[in-house]
Amino acid sequence: MDWAAIQSEWAYFVGAFVTLLFIIDPFALVPVYLTLTERFSTPDLAVIRRKAILIAFAMLVLFSLAGMRVFALFGITLPAFQIAGGLLLLTIGISQVNANRRKVNSDEEGESHDKDDISVFPLATPLLAGPGAISTVILYATEAGSHLRIVELLAAITGCMAVSYAVLLASPGLLRFLGKTGLNLLSRIMGLVLTAVAVQFILNGVTEAYRALGR
Repeated sequence: MDWAAIQSEWAYFVGAFVTLLFIIDPFALVPVYLTLTERFSTPDLAVIRRKAILIAFAMLVLFSLAGMRVFALFGITLPAFQIAGGLLLLTIGISQVNANRRKVNSDEEGESHDKDDISVFPLATPLLAGPGAISTVILYATEAGSHLRIVELLAAITGCMAVSYAVLLASPGLLRFLGKTGLNLLSRIMGLVLTAVAVQFILNGVTEAYRALGR
């Protein structure tokens, strides 16, 4: 493998990792996570964190391996999904920049307070593996083009889950150190990059659709 190929593979891995990490935005989860888990003991919290991370990881891996196969059953083409996924990511990115993104609505949050196990809902989904994260792994899986890049995508998912676990584990200290203002600032920076990535997905989809129409 020559240097240009190595750079290309590295760019794909970094792109997948950064986009997925920014769409999950674990720093924005800190206040919600602390609110939802304040009634649990330390041993229970450890179990909830591990279970949520593992379930979210399994969901993202499943969709990354399935790629567009599920959507192909409904006649949805890759350019259509690129444009739709890009628009979804663009909406999420803009809401992050404006610091008004809500991953869980008030009804869902209230329901979670009544549950003994919140690892599946709302932690695993939609907080960690929500529609944006699922769309992201599918988009990158469809653009992979080789088994090596699928491995790179799986590595990116693993890295994002590891970072998310570390952030949740350190969430009390992060909230004390950064405060809500600092966490919102990080979320806005992530949203800005995510917005640019979303626009690129839309442009890719439009370009592919134009080429298909021109054949």
